[in-house]
Amino acid sequence: MRVEIDGRKLAAAAVAVPVAAVAVLNQYAKRHIVPPEEVPDPYPGDDLLTDPETTTTTMAIEIDAPREKTWPLLNQLGQDKAGFYSFSMFERGVHFLIHNTYTPQERWQHTKVGDWCFFGQQGIGMEVVLHEPGHYWVGLSDTRRPPTQDGAYAWLPAGTDEFAWTWGFFLEDLPNGRTRLLTRTNAFAKISEKGKLKALIVAGLMWGWSSNVMLTRMLEGIKYTAEGRPFLKL
Repeated sequence: MRVEIDGRKLAAAAVAVPVAAVAVLNQYAKRHIVPPEEVPDPYPGDDLLTDPETTTTTMAIEIDAPREKTWPLLNQLGQDKAGFYSFSMFERGVHFLIHNTYTPQERWQHTKVGDWCFFGQQGIGMEVVLHEPGHYWVGLSDTRRPPTQDGAYAWLPAGTDEFAWTWGFFLEDLPNGRTRLLTRTNAFAKISEKGKLKALIVAGLMWGWSSNVMLTRMLEGIKYTAEGRPFLKL
């Protein structure tokens, strides 16, 4: 029996599948974003970047567990520690050797100001600049003030002359022993005159859309882990 293949339908399907996947992930990336008007008060670290063009993104998730269950998971973030509780298959696919550990480890609970939180073995990451045990910590990466830690460097996306950003994690008590985990990023980029298209693609895709997808997964991974609930670890 001979099967006829319609090339036009095959081509249409080849286009439709990735488009549909992007649409689904786009909605997923917005799941926990908090509108600016619902975050009226400044958070620690908001004053670290004073550039007028700074953009801010806030996400939050409610956890049915106290801060004491959640803080140890935040305190051990890092490529060389417990990972980031996100899509490790994707992280390793882009050559970041990250292996998530979903139980608190005492050897990783000594985070302090001045430490470098590695995102990958290449050295990209951020310096811990604020650290209030049990409550919050904030990291900073700024190409205008290169890190001094061994093996560390501040990421400069293609098409930019300067790039700086902060990433903070905050725990807030809720009634009945529950917790709100809020994460907040502030970012500034000075676009190169000759690299506007590259900056749009690299910074927009990596810093914007894809990072929100990964961060959504991270928030949910921390939530399920703190609550002691099983979930699919990808």
